Amino acid sequence: MKGIIFNHLTDMVEEVFGLETWDEILKEAESDGVFISAETYSDKDLFALVTAAHKLSGIPVNDLVRKFGEYMFPKFQQSNPQFFSHDMSLKSFLLSVDRIIHVEVRKLHPDAMLPNFEYKDEDDNELTMYYNSPRKLCYLAEGLIAGAATHFNAEYSLDHSACMHDGADACTLHLTMHKN
Repeated sequence: MKGIIFNHLTDMVEEVFGLETWDEILKEAESDGVFISAETYSDKDLFALVTAAHKLSGIPVNDLVRKFGEYMFPKFQQSNPQFFSHDMSLKSFLLSVDRIIHVEVRKLHPDAMLPNFEYKDEDDNELTMYYNSPRKLCYLAEGLIAGAATHFNAEYSLDHSACMHDGADACTLHLTMHKN
């Protein structure tokens, strides 16, 4: 996982819980907390930090990961404005993730281990995303979707009906967009 992800995690914890808590998390995770944005770090490092945050806060891991995704989205948008247009909707953005954004990320970082998304575009107000990744960070995807919905001022409901954490081959994320 790229160091930029760890840097965003550092920022979120410091903003939400404070520097002292981040220091406690680093100590619990046995991490020095030094992450270079373009470097690649072990997934185990991220999972150790999230597990330590869970132990110290009592907040369920999946909730922490979801909140992190929601926190990360505006950072992604600010640093990658080329992936956004004025006429874009939440749905059109989500459809661009695997087809455009991940293609461009792979060009810059060929070693990036990105999740795979397949889509079932049912109608104007519905979209099913099938998430697959050995990392099983579907709750991060949920958080990123929530962050995107905030960005696009979109209301939606999400049904996470099948999950890799429960043995499914892929996570099924069914979104229904509500009219504003």
